[in-house]
Amino acid sequence: MKNKNDIIFPVYEFRPDKIYNGKLLRYNNGSWIPDDGEYDLAFVGVNDSVALHVRVPYQRNLAWSWCKKMEWWRTDVKKHPRGNAWHYMSRDGSKNIWGNWGRYYHLNVVAGDASMSKCSDLHRGASGRLVEFNVIDPTIQGGLLRDVDTKEVVVIPDAFVCCYCGEHDWRKEDAE
Repeated sequence: MKNKNDIIFPVYEFRPDKIYNGKLLRYNNGSWIPDDGEYDLAFVGVNDSVALHVRVPYQRNLAWSWCKKMEWWRTDVKKHPRGNAWHYMSRDGSKNIWGNWGRYYHLNVVAGDASMSKCSDLHRGASGRLVEFNVIDPTIQGGLLRDVDTKEVVVIPDAFVCCYCGEHDWRKEDAE
């Protein structure tokens, strides 16, 4: 059942981008069932302590993020606040990505928390594997994330415009 926080960001479903040591359980609205090949909000490994789920953005106006492989946390990007190496693209093209929106009640967050809990119950611990709105996310690159209501597949933008430093050809730059 949808709630008001599912309006800011749609609810997303996905298929895992790889097999995790055999079997998975599928969320199925909180009634965990053996994976039957359907899309869902979350999955849990039966033989692996892996919890798979979608991470919706923390900030209201954040659309996409990206960090060059060569910049992971150690590079000082001069045009970014505090030199943060991550590039952020806003939903509306502005320089502002910030703003709390009550994400903790969003169905993807609820399912993600449930997957971590179920995984911990099964394996006495959990390792999260997130599907994130990062342009190099393998699940999104594989066309395996879609809107629950419309079934529209989430597509990575052709042009990545960082709200701090401008446009990047992330495909070329990430390969460097």
